[in-house]
Amino acid sequence: MNHWKKISLSTVLVLFVLLMSIKYIFNISISIPSSNIEFSHGDTVSKVNSEYNGKKPKNIIVFIADGMGFGHLSLALQTQQSKKAPSVWQEFDTKGWHDARSIYGPLTDSEASATAIATGTSTNFGHIGIDKDQNPLENIFEIASSHHYNTGIVTDSYIWDGTPAAFVAHIRNEDDARSILEQMAESELDLLFGELEDVGEGDVPEKDETIEILQKRFQLLERSMELPKGAKSTTPVAIIFEEDEIQDLNSSPNLLQLTKTALTYMSSQDNPFILLVESEEMDAASHNNDSKRVLNGLKSIQEALSLVLNFSKQNGETLVVFTSDHETGGLAAVSDFDNYPKMQIKWSTKDHTAAVVPLFAIGPGAEYFVNVHRNWEIGICLKKLITNDVLDE
Repeated sequence: MNHWKKISLSTVLVLFVLLMSIKYIFNISISIPSSNIEFSHGDTVSKVNSEYNGKKPKNIIVFIADGMGFGHLSLALQTQQSKKAPSVWQEFDTKGWHDARSIYGPLTDSEASATAIATGTSTNFGHIGIDKDQNPLENIFEIASSHHYNTGIVTDSYIWDGTPAAFVAHIRNEDDARSILEQMAESELDLLFGELEDVGEGDVPEKDETIEILQKRFQLLERSMELPKGAKSTTPVAIIFEEDEIQDLNSSPNLLQLTKTALTYMSSQDNPFILLVESEEMDAASHNNDSKRVLNGLKSIQEALSLVLNFSKQNGETLVVFTSDHETGGLAAVSDFDNYPKMQIKWSTKDHTAAVVPLFAIGPGAEYFVNVHRNWEIGICLKKLITNDVLDE
């Protein structure tokens, strides 16, 4: 063997031993991607096009946990179970999944996936309320308003973020906060709870201008979240907090408080309602591989979801659909046999993945979601349940 080959082999061996030592000492997970795998679009023959003939819900609550996949769900089930009560995830009548891909390839973003859920049409990255050719799509809130529903949005993110925007706006530029806010103010939306972000940067208006825009439609409430009474009790309302104020259950405000206030308002109106509740925590935490934030965020989601499910059970006429727009982080809940049965979190990426995501439902119409396998089919189901809103006996 030539001298330089001996040196090269020795160098490779030394580097390999060093790498393995670092991996062992610091518990680093090394991910080696496979070779490129051919993506297949496949043909989807939807089974949700047939009419639903069961009992229709009076009210609908759509709960979207942005970035949450089955790895996150597994972590919740394995680490946050109570010995005295079943998990909130076990209470759903219908448990399934959907493929959240966009119209272009195996991945998606929040704008495209939320648009599919809100309109029943698959679209491309960055498209909010528009199809792949940038034509506006009618969303379930617009349909609901035309059928005399009240509509509302609760989010622990900023109010013009991709997911809430998809239920109200029609725009190609997801960064154009001013246009999205103006569309919200011109809509028939009755409730809007969330944060501001990046105020004054780029196309994001200053706080004073934001308030001026929103006041065209909404009565802005104080931090106490006290709802208007008397003649103003039916006025559209908004509560706006500063960037990152809404965190987990240790923060005030939190998603649980906002959802409780929203349900009080929506149920006090004379009309049926459709409410979007969004949690951004799984997506934000997973993009940073922040395991602690994931655990705290799961607790927040479960508490807010428990409130929603209790409302549905007591009301008897409310459908709850829980899902995610995509998975982020490639989270895996694992356990080290050297420290068994304690759990660990391992990550495969800081980006969105092509993993399928949970789809659960409970209440009147829940069984209609059994046949859903793509995100846009959720929108089709919701549209049909709204347009056929007369309850069957």
